[in-house]
Amino acid sequence: MDELEPARQDAIRLLSTAVATDRMTIEQFESRLTQVRLAPNRATLDAIVADVLPSGPYPLVHEVTRSFPIPAHLAPVEPAELLRIRTVLGSSKRAGSWTVPYRLELRAVLGEITIDLRDAVFGSDVLDIDIEAKFGSITLIVPAGAQVENECEEKLSSSSHSTRSRGASPLALLIRLTGRVMMSSLEIKEKRRTGEEEPSAWKRLLGGGDR
Repeated sequence: MDELEPARQDAIRLLSTAVATDRMTIEQFESRLTQVRLAPNRATLDAIVADVLPSGPYPLVHEVTRSFPIPAHLAPVEPAELLRIRTVLGSSKRAGSWTVPYRLELRAVLGEITIDLRDAVFGSDVLDIDIEAKFGSITLIVPAGAQVENECEEKLSSSSHSTRSRGASPLALLIRLTGRVMMSSLEIKEKRRTGEEEPSAWKRLLGGGDR
């Protein structure tokens, strides 16, 4: 085991908080994150984060409100309290292995957002998602077996929720959707994790669908 791993994680938390509070650009964050991972000793790590060390009580990463999507491979160790993803006249997608915050805010205006949670890491068994869509489209892909409660207000819009994948075991994960959908579409899809195949009809008959 890398003896510097705890110190590396501390450094990543400091850098994550710095970029979340606009004291560092995403490009600087990416560059320093690479330096942290390659640092050979504690002295080098200290030098990398010297200019972002707190002078007083410093908030933990998950206590900071984030206003930008972080690339999946740069997801912080600790879940953020809030992540806002906004798109206007464009598209945004989050997928793969990433750390899900305790709360998501999705805003789509004349654009589309796709959130794939199948391979994500959750810090809680409840995820609250606030949605605001105007002339846009939001697609939410959730792990098969997750429970979804959709309480969004819809006006001149359409929403759909695909049926649960066959043979999927219920998950201890509740996803609560609130917000407004106006002249837009909201699509919720339940899918198995990447690389996980649907059980065959014969396997389901034998009771092996949940494995």
